[in-house]
Amino acid sequence: MTPEPKKHIIAARNILFGTGYFLILSLPEGWRVTRSYLEPDVHSVVMRDPITWVEAGQTDQVVFHPTRKIGVDLTILIKRGKHESLNPKGVQVSSRGSGTVGGHPAAYFYGEVREGLFKKRTRKTLRVCFYCPELQHTIFLHFTGKCQESELRELHESLAGLECH
Repeated sequence: MTPEPKKHIIAARNILFGTGYFLILSLPEGWRVTRSYLEPDVHSVVMRDPITWVEAGQTDQVVFHPTRKIGVDLTILIKRGKHESLNPKGVQVSSRGSGTVGGHPAAYFYGEVREGLFKKRTRKTLRVCFYCPELQHTIFLHFTGKCQESELRELHESLAGLECH
């Protein structure tokens, strides 16, 4: 029996507006999340008692497994309205499909991206996109890192437990 995934709140704090939740991320056993050095950017929020949710904005996080020494960058982009496209620009797509994230139909693809200014490095990526009709916004998740595709698949499987409203 595999242990229950652990819930991680990803939120932005503001002295004037309080705390706005981007989402509650469900991660497999041993995985953790921490903020990147970039500050979250919140364009608008919506109140759903008792939580204030980010309606539009972006944040960068680092998802990591300290024991296995794996680190993956996570970008969360939230746009108001329904956006169908999962843009593969700059990604060499290896596989794509559909599934469920947080109870919503989702599209995804796996692939590789080349990053770096002078010394280009190839990194694995998982891109996921889904529409939340409750808050009427689209959420894009980009996981990118120097890791194996199997590790991205492990993270992908845990997204069914994500909470977005």
